[in-house]
Amino acid sequence: MSVEQKIAPTAHFLARLGAVSIGTVYVLIGVWAMLALLRLADPAADEQRILQRFLEFPLGSAFVAAVALGTLGYILWLLFEAVFDPYRFGLTLKGVGERIGIALSTLAYGAIVISAMKVLLGSGGKGEEEQQRVVARLLDWPAGQWLVGAMGLVVAFAGLYQLKYVWDGDHKRRLQLDGRGRLTRIGVNILGWAGYGARCAILLVLGWFLLKAAWSFDPKAMGDTDSAFDFLGLGGGRLGDAVFSAVALGTISYGIFMYVNAVYFKFGR
Repeated sequence: MSVEQKIAPTAHFLARLGAVSIGTVYVLIGVWAMLALLRLADPAADEQRILQRFLEFPLGSAFVAAVALGTLGYILWLLFEAVFDPYRFGLTLKGVGERIGIALSTLAYGAIVISAMKVLLGSGGKGEEEQQRVVARLLDWPAGQWLVGAMGLVVAFAGLYQLKYVWDGDHKRRLQLDGRGRLTRIGVNILGWAGYGARCAILLVLGWFLLKAAWSFDPKAMGDTDSAFDFLGLGGGRLGDAVFSAVALGTISYGIFMYVNAVYFKFGR
């Protein structure tokens, strides 16, 4: 039995567990954003502040720890994908690029793990301030403005890639939907487009924050996911509230889409 065959069952379990954990975080971010829009909750629509809120509830620490462990499991699954190539991307230039992209995508989910650990260690809830301090330190480096600007372009490119990913139908690659009805397939596709569209919007705004910080040499121009929601809200009004709501509902859709992945995961071609 090969190494891949030996660890595959564990990797598959981690993938399902991680999809549930990540889906829960995104659903909570979207729901909290809508509650804030309706003036039913204080703004807290980013990973760290959302998880920080749960410490106020019974077993909140256990919940945050479960999210961290589950997301870490998903990261391990993505690394398994990149190394053992269960979807058969191959060793062509395009295939290697896809596998490198899978490995790099662990960075986004790693942010959830880091946020959860900070919350558990009592240093959570200040994600935006921490990001501004990091940007401030980078701006003090030689060619720091160029580095921060380059980071902004990378984040913005990652946002645009979300649309390419769903346009190419890659969001359905990991789903086993054979035998499912037409309405199920349409529903999954809607969740995918809404979810990845929302991720695109937020990443584009975060990329803009970095570019603005580099251009103005002002680390306070950097913001977190909650700040991105505020930016997309256009300062209120009907149009602003509509855009804000669309992105919040899209974020919830992405969370539900991850739940669908957990149930219908296809672990190879």
